[in-house]
Amino acid sequence: MTAHFLIGVLILSAFTTRAVDLSGHHEPLAASGVYNVLDYGAKGDGAADDTAAIQKAVDACAAQGGGQVVLPGGKTFLSGAVTLGTGVDFHLARGAVLKGSARWQDYGQAGALLFAKDATGISISGDGVLDGNDKAVWQKLADEEAGGDVNKPGWWPQSFCGVWWPFGRSATDKTLAAGRPMVIILIGCKQVRIRDITVRNAPSWTVHPTGCEDLVIDSISILNDWNVANNDGIDLDHCRNVRVANCHIDTADDGIVLKNTPNFASYGRSENITVTGCTIASRSCALKLDEAYAPPGIRNVIFDACVIYRSNRGLCIQSRDEGDIENVLFSNLTIETQLQPGKWWGAGEPIHISNLPRHPDTKLGHVRQIRFSNILCRGESGIYLHGCEAQPIEDIVFDNVRLEAGKTSDVPGGFYDDRPIGAASAGGKFAGIYTNTIAGIHCEFVRGLTLRNTQVIWSGSLEDYYGAALEARHVEGLQLEYFSGKAAWPGKSPDKIVE
Repeated sequence: MTAHFLIGVLILSAFTTRAVDLSGHHEPLAASGVYNVLDYGAKGDGAADDTAAIQKAVDACAAQGGGQVVLPGGKTFLSGAVTLGTGVDFHLARGAVLKGSARWQDYGQAGALLFAKDATGISISGDGVLDGNDKAVWQKLADEEAGGDVNKPGWWPQSFCGVWWPFGRSATDKTLAAGRPMVIILIGCKQVRIRDITVRNAPSWTVHPTGCEDLVIDSISILNDWNVANNDGIDLDHCRNVRVANCHIDTADDGIVLKNTPNFASYGRSENITVTGCTIASRSCALKLDEAYAPPGIRNVIFDACVIYRSNRGLCIQSRDEGDIENVLFSNLTIETQLQPGKWWGAGEPIHISNLPRHPDTKLGHVRQIRFSNILCRGESGIYLHGCEAQPIEDIVFDNVRLEAGKTSDVPGGFYDDRPIGAASAGGKFAGIYTNTIAGIHCEFVRGLTLRNTQVIWSGSLEDYYGAALEARHVEGLQLEYFSGKAAWPGKSPDKIVE
C-alpha cells in the first residue's frame, strides 16, 4: 500500500506542476511559481529567435501575480526586447546567456534587451549573462547605414555616437532613425532588485533605471568593450532611495553615473543614493554626477569604500545645467588614473569638479556641500576644481586626502578638459580642452574651500608642464589646515599660487 500511495503522489505531482495540451506542449501551472522559458517554446540554441517564447513566459508569470521566469543553464537565448511585468523575477541560471539581437528593429518601443515601465516588485537575478552583442549591432548598422568595418579601431560614424532612445515610438515608424539599444531600461518602477548577473558587450548604456524608487543593484559585473562609445555601466536617472553595492564595472565610458536628464523631469530629483564596495575601471570617468538638466537636481549621495583603477577620471561632478548638485560625500576610496588616447573625456584627474554653462544662455544651478574624506589617489593630472564667476563652486572640504601625481603613460598631457561647453568642436579642435600648467590642486572660482590634512606629492617621470602644488585663483574663504606640498620643479614655480 505504501508503494501504491507513493506512485499516486508522484502522478498527482506531475499533473499539478504541468498542464499538457493535445499538441504535447507543456506549460507550468501558476501553482509552481516557476516558468521555464523552454516550456514556452524557446530553443536556446543561440540561432533561433526566442523573443516571443520568452515574452510568453514573462506574461504568464505576471498574469498569475508574479513568480520566477527561468532561463536554464547551458543554453544561449537570442532575443530582441523583452518587457518585464509586476512581480516577475527574471532569472538567468548559471551558464545561461540572453544574447541581444543584432537588428535594431527587434528592440521596438523598448529600446533595450530588458525593459519595464511602472512595474513593482521586479528583479533580474542569477549567475547567468546578459550579452548586448555590441559588435554585431554596430556591424548591422554599418551594413545598413554607413558601411565600414566596426572592428577597425576608431571607426565610429558620428550618427552612431548618440544613445538611441525610441521609447514611445513604434519600430515601424518611418521617422525612427536607426540606433543602438541599451541592455536594461527600467522606467518608473518600484522595489527593483538586480543581483549577481554579468552584463557584457553593451552597444550603448548598460543599465539605465529612470524614475525608479527603492532600487538595489548588488554584486553584478559589467564587462564592456573599451572601444565602444557611450557604453556607460550604470546610469541612475531621476532615481530615489538607491543602493548600489559590491559591483565590478569595466567599461569604456562612465562607470556609475547619476543624472537628471530632461525627458523625465516629472519624476523629480535624484536623491538618497549610496554606492559602496565597488571596483571600477573606465576609459572615461569611474564615479560621476552630471546632466542635472531638470531642477531641482541631485542631492544626498554617498560614494564609499570603492577602488578605482585604470581610469581616465576618478571622481567627477560635471555640472552644465540648471539643476543643483549638493550634499555629496566621497569617502574611503583609492583611485588610480591615467590619460587615454582618442580624447575620451578627462585629463587623467583623480578628482574633477566643474560648474560651467553648457551654452552661453544656460542658467546654472549650484554645486555645493561636497566632502572628500580618506582618499588615496594617484594620477597623471591633479585635482581640478573649476567654477565660473556667475556661479562658483561652494563649500568644498578635503580631509585626509593624499594626491600623488606623475607621468605613467605615453599619451601626451598638459591640458585640462572642460567638455562639454559650447559647440561640440571648434575649428577642428575640441571645445573645452585647453593647454595649461598642471598643478597638484587647481582651484578657480570657488567659494569656501578647506584643505585639511591634504598632501601633494610628485613622483616618477615629471613633465615640464607640472607646476605648483596648489594653484588657487578667485577662491574665497580658502582654509589650509595641515596642507603640505612642493612644486614639481622647485625654483621654476612657487609651491603655492594664490590669487
